[in-house]
Amino acid sequence: MRLMLTILGVASVIAYALLGAGLMTNWAVVAGSEVPLDEAIAAMRAANQPYSTASGVIFAGVGTALALAWAAAVLRSRTKISGWGAVTLWAGIIMLGAPAYFFASFGNMNSVGDTFYDWNSEAAWATEQPLYMISGAATLIAAIALCAAVSRASREPATASDRRGVAGIPRSDFGAPAVSGAGRPGRRRNCGS
Repeated sequence: MRLMLTILGVASVIAYALLGAGLMTNWAVVAGSEVPLDEAIAAMRAANQPYSTASGVIFAGVGTALALAWAAAVLRSRTKISGWGAVTLWAGIIMLGAPAYFFASFGNMNSVGDTFYDWNSEAAWATEQPLYMISGAATLIAAIALCAAVSRASREPATASDRRGVAGIPRSDFGAPAVSGAGRPGRRRNCGS
């Protein structure tokens, strides 16, 4: 089950990254300029405005790398990430995709705005809106997962290592006055005495 959910998580992060790359290099440019991509690129170059697919490639590459790193962390037996922790990390990657997309797409969209003075910013926003909505939903998922993890941790009974304290010394021995006899404070115990 964990493997299947990890595969779905990786696929969703990669799909998000590819969607963002397609938006910033093609669909949002076409929607904003209201002309085919080839004509928009030619008009931007004629107006000395830069257009680059590098930002889209980098966005897709970083998204894919984060997805694979997340999967490795979730599936490694040494890291022991809880289910809630895995969901929170996954949602955090998707959540942070929106600001990353904004900054990565800024150059191309700025060029569209500078080239086409009557550009359709509403159409460009409508094209990009699903990406931002996915990140918003991921923010809610991360908040719910964090609340559930904290709630679950507060309800779990203390383990033997929690009761022992640090280095096997009972927690009551850390700086608390020792009680000797009939409740009179005695000398403080030091570690090892």
